Amino acid sequence: MRLRFLLLLLTLAGPASAEPQRVPVWPGKDAPDGDGSSSPATTTLTVFQPEHPNGAAMIICPGGGYGTLVTEPEGNGIARWLNAHGITGLVLEYRLPQGRPMVPLLDAQRAIRLARSNAQTWKIDPQRLGIIGFSAGGHLAATAATRFDAGISGSKDAVDRLSSRPDFAVLVYPVITMGGLSHSGSRDNLLGANPSQKLIDDFSAEKQVSDRTPPVFLAHAKDDTLVSPRNSEVFVEAMKAHHVQTEYLELPSGGHGLNGYQGPSWDAWQAACLKWLEARSMLSSAGSNAAAAGRSIAASDPQVLAGLSPLNWIRTSGAIHSPVCGASFKFAFLDTKQVILNVDTSHLNYPSPARFPILAWTVNNGAVQTHQLAAGESTVTLSESVANPVIDFYIKGLSPFEDRFHGDVPANAVSITGFTVDAKCRLTVPAAAPLWLNLGDSILSGDAAAYASKQGRPPDDQWAASDDARASYGYLLAKHYGYRESRLAFGGYAWGGGGGNNPEVAGLVDQLTSTTSRLTGEKLLPCPKVVLINLGENGAPKAETVVAALTKLRQRCNPDTRIFVMIPVSGRAREEVTAAVSSYIGTSKDPRTLVVDLGKVRFDTADGQHPTAAGHQAIYKAALPALDKLLK
Repeated sequence: MRLRFLLLLLTLAGPASAEPQRVPVWPGKDAPDGDGSSSPATTTLTVFQPEHPNGAAMIICPGGGYGTLVTEPEGNGIARWLNAHGITGLVLEYRLPQGRPMVPLLDAQRAIRLARSNAQTWKIDPQRLGIIGFSAGGHLAATAATRFDAGISGSKDAVDRLSSRPDFAVLVYPVITMGGLSHSGSRDNLLGANPSQKLIDDFSAEKQVSDRTPPVFLAHAKDDTLVSPRNSEVFVEAMKAHHVQTEYLELPSGGHGLNGYQGPSWDAWQAACLKWLEARSMLSSAGSNAAAAGRSIAASDPQVLAGLSPLNWIRTSGAIHSPVCGASFKFAFLDTKQVILNVDTSHLNYPSPARFPILAWTVNNGAVQTHQLAAGESTVTLSESVANPVIDFYIKGLSPFEDRFHGDVPANAVSITGFTVDAKCRLTVPAAAPLWLNLGDSILSGDAAAYASKQGRPPDDQWAASDDARASYGYLLAKHYGYRESRLAFGGYAWGGGGGNNPEVAGLVDQLTSTTSRLTGEKLLPCPKVVLINLGENGAPKAETVVAALTKLRQRCNPDTRIFVMIPVSGRAREEVTAAVSSYIGTSKDPRTLVVDLGKVRFDTADGQHPTAAGHQAIYKAALPALDKLLK
């Protein structure tokens, strides 16, 4: 009888999992406090592995008001729940801050890096690593999801060189803000007495949301009187303002802690969370049956080539490549839910992980999703659960410091080998509009457009993250007039060459790379109906350089192609560019090449030079009256 009772207990307990493994998060005896000092390295990560790991994993941050840790129900218990669904649970016992606000965040960032460094040992996918937190632990998880880096380049510690960005986050009755809605005990324990407004803002997670924040699921009871549900609401509002995927479950009752971690509200958030995780392929193995039953569409497929933005992709036998910020494609994938982008990162050789290209896309005109490529990466999931997805993809950010011209495939180009889709998928290309070619420098490229007004010049390793290719006024103008945009714009570029080691404009018109012609016969095909050039910000050109560029461009385009040379909106090189274009028009008798001078335009900049997204909107609106007269 006793033996049968023990067997029953084992059956109810579910499948056996490996014994939890508790590991130190920091090497050595001391850990950094974030202010130049250190304290004892007491932080631990307890690894709960399921019997059959599916590759997904979550860092678990227990609550406790930053004064204690509620480790069993909001830590170990959550790990066991995740294990039941194939997810590895990593319980973080972080240091309590005692007024040292960076301490918990540093612990969480280190835990994320440590998990990635142990991916093979712990049987987890480093690209499917999330974070979950409760109450004050929810604040820590939200902070980790909004304040991260791509790795500390040059660090002697290999762990520190890995990204601290979680791939998704789950926040349950979280503390979010350190402002008026904050839980006072958590705020005092984290920030100390009488924190400055800057410190309050820095640790108010809703104020740190950006378009690179990962997708987030939140759950909060509307009768929570300890941590107001407005905390979750303001975070959701910030996520929506930045077009980042988020889901919010407002629970009807349960208060803080959801009736002691039991009952209908507790069950409801877990069920909704599992559904959300399933939609993101976190409940199935990366090599799932769906993927195994799928098929590949090669980058050389004629339909793929037809959907690329013209003139800025390089074709090789096994892939397509582009070194241009803003290069794009748009495809409709029929009879499939999954669309996995297959990439080749083997040739990328950036000095810092933060300089790797940032990709962006929408599914069926939904919210913009982003992903920064990493060394060794081979797949990026574009769509997981949407039937017949239409994918509008573009390169959102590129570092301006690496070579974009030399060789068959420039060293920093984005390389795509194809797509993995469901077995019966058919690829179609939406009808193509006439072509508009933008040719310019970092301003037309959208560099620093993701920055706020007066935020300053991006550090060298943050230029890719500062970019927003589709904030560019050039893209906005092409879209406004019903054209499909193609772009040749490079940070630091000028009429005489420069940015990305590209040649002068006359040479760039012909050559996609130093070894690859851009021409079909003697022409650009498809031929642009409109070419907008905005150069001169990086130095006044010689007249002969401008004349040579416009002469070559006219030779490569049709006689009816309109070529607009826009004077830099800063006014730099106004006289030189105007005189050079006038000289070309006078000698060539080319009536469809014109100067567009907007005069003085007021626009917001990040650093006194590069427009913010709002600044691009101002330039775009200022250009409409002049272009209306020319194009309508």
